[in-house]
Amino acid sequence: DRISVNLEAPSKARLQELSSTKDFGVDLVRRMRWISWLKRRGFLPSGHTTQFVIGGGGESDLEVLRRVCWLYDKMDLNRVYYSAFTPIRGTPFEEKPKAPKVREHRLFQADWLVRVYGFKLEELVFDEEGNLPLRVDPKLAFALSNPHLYPVDVNEASYEELLRVPGIGPKSARRITALREKGGKVKDAGMLAELGVSMRRASPFISISGERQLRLGDVRVETLLEPL
Repeated sequence: DRISVNLEAPSKARLQELSSTKDFGVDLVRRMRWISWLKRRGFLPSGHTTQFVIGGGGESDLEVLRRVCWLYDKMDLNRVYYSAFTPIRGTPFEEKPKAPKVREHRLFQADWLVRVYGFKLEELVFDEEGNLPLRVDPKLAFALSNPHLYPVDVNEASYEELLRVPGIGPKSARRITALREKGGKVKDAGMLAELGVSMRRASPFISISGERQLRLGDVRVETLLEPL
């Protein structure tokens, strides 16, 4: 009930870097259009997916995510998977450098922000080479780059605004809004934690009924970074 056609690379040129004999437009994209047609007619209840090899063809994260957004929009794709390139001895690519596993993870996270959280590609933060920062997850990178959007008051913010707070996911955002719809409100940080919010991550970016929990300026940025 599901079909996967693996693109492996975001474009014809990048696919050629992988020495593939496949034609990007005919062998891959055209077949994905057929699969999308089948899905719309109910033949594939679990839809279709694809995969990219990350770091093998010299592509940037931005190139990959542009293609990913196009696939979700034009091909009605259900899911994209990412696999960090690893050289294998005895193959034409044995001298190519290994792609860091964390890069694969960051692409999964960025994909999730676009597909589930409603982020737009242009909201994501990339370095000068078009790659996602490795030391911080894409959502935290967005928050650190947009301090004017914070703090977000958890008792007044919309569901979409809550989703842009590090440490608040779809489940906890729905719990907060459901509580407010019933006439209740968040009273303190302990209550937020019970609703599933990661206070370690969220505290510098929220307020509760106008009371700021923790100022970003009071937090050592190093404590927000992840080891590579």
